Amino acid sequence: MGSDSRVNQKVIFMCGASHSGSTLLGLILGSHSQCFYIGEATKTRFLNLPSKPPKKQNCKICGTNCPMWKDFIVDPDSDIYEQIAIRTQKPVLIDSTKEPSWVKQQIEVLEKTTAEIYLIFLQRDGRAVLNSVLRKYPEKSIDQHIDEWLERIHAAQRLFDDFRHTKLTVRYELLATQADAIIAKTANVLKLSHQPEMLQFYLTEHHPLGGNNGTQFLVAKAQMKDLEQSFIDLPKDRYRYYNTHPVGVALDLRWMDELEPYALRRFEERAGKMNELFCWDPY
Repeated sequence: MGSDSRVNQKVIFMCGASHSGSTLLGLILGSHSQCFYIGEATKTRFLNLPSKPPKKQNCKICGTNCPMWKDFIVDPDSDIYEQIAIRTQKPVLIDSTKEPSWVKQQIEVLEKTTAEIYLIFLQRDGRAVLNSVLRKYPEKSIDQHIDEWLERIHAAQRLFDDFRHTKLTVRYELLATQADAIIAKTANVLKLSHQPEMLQFYLTEHHPLGGNNGTQFLVAKAQMKDLEQSFIDLPKDRYRYYNTHPVGVALDLRWMDELEPYALRRFEERAGKMNELFCWDPY
């Protein structure tokens, strides 16, 4: 395939810790008229694999009857981004996988093509991340979660430092409180036209693989999707939170009320120095 015929012109990767806003940012960017938000592109490896659970190989919002993924066959002889661009007819793709090994592998592939490559380092107060992972994975200890956060931040920083193409940082808290300005700045760096309607991400059709259930629930709810057909699974406490959540962008500071004093103390002892770079004081 000649360079002039390549459909995929840009791929936007993300790095950072989990629960740092990648699904939210992906849905916003994916609402640009030239963009498609893949979700976690690494999960394309699971498509049509009977050995994997359905939620691993389907769009979280549509479920098994997704018009994007239900009959998508991955061609091992072509890069996955060009295949998705051809399918969607969108030249700009967003991949929120965040796993450094996957990102580095895909960069090596894309550097042999004409596609432009970008990297966004998503940053969020580590205490908020700790609160989210403790809620989602209570079987792990506080220290395990703190150490995993440190490992992921260090790995993301190494990836970001070594990245040779255009890159930028996005603070979750600034995205949630100054959304229009942050998205305008981000679009400018990514050489995309600023389309203010991107912030109404819940009105755009999305087909993400993986990602945050709560944020995707807002899209499904706004579009009156059949939640019984989707793979958006929310425990009762999270369902109550998101069911009363504004459909747009809103800052999540639940950690300030939910995180136990012991967890806060352990985080400060083990990760306080690193978190000085990410600490968010809303007052």
